[in-house]
Amino acid sequence: MTTTVNSFFGAHVLSPSTGIVLNNEMDDFSVPEQTPDHLPPAPANFIAPGKRPLSSMTPTIILKGGQLAGVLGGSGGTNIIAAVTQVFLNHFVVGMSPFAAVRSARVYHKLVPNVVKYKDETVTDGEVIKLSAEVREFLRSRGHVLEGTGSGAVCQMIVQDLLQPVSGGGGGENVFHGMLTAVSDPRKDGSPAGV
Repeated sequence: MTTTVNSFFGAHVLSPSTGIVLNNEMDDFSVPEQTPDHLPPAPANFIAPGKRPLSSMTPTIILKGGQLAGVLGGSGGTNIIAAVTQVFLNHFVVGMSPFAAVRSARVYHKLVPNVVKYKDETVTDGEVIKLSAEVREFLRSRGHVLEGTGSGAVCQMIVQDLLQPVSGGGGGENVFHGMLTAVSDPRKDGSPAGV
């Protein structure tokens, strides 16, 4: 499940019947000045009746051969899409373990300004996650302007290792029972839990 609150305590309104903090999705519209994420205003996303605000929510469900292989999502505003994409590629294309894929350093690029941003950070257990000097030099050699940033995104992921089919299903298909691995991003000091 992916939800959004947008900004601390959302709209600063608590539902009296449910106790749920209501989101500030108005934050995702453009206004003639500048958006909170420091993107140039986009007239197509200005507030108007019947319009929906843009959102970077990127809940991702990965299937392999018709079977669930993983689910992935993140939080972090306009950095979500880049973070989810990098974690997906790290695990499902490069072959990193689920935790290594989520823990790996990330880069962010919003096109405006034309700068590649990265975040070196010390997480709560004291571990430092940083973009290696080799990667920074590689990006510079390709002509990218690099800049450290104070913001990034965090991701959570669950993957299912599809082992062997155990039996034929009622419709002739195989039924898989795999091993579930849940990973929470150390950048947010989370931990996976299940029932």
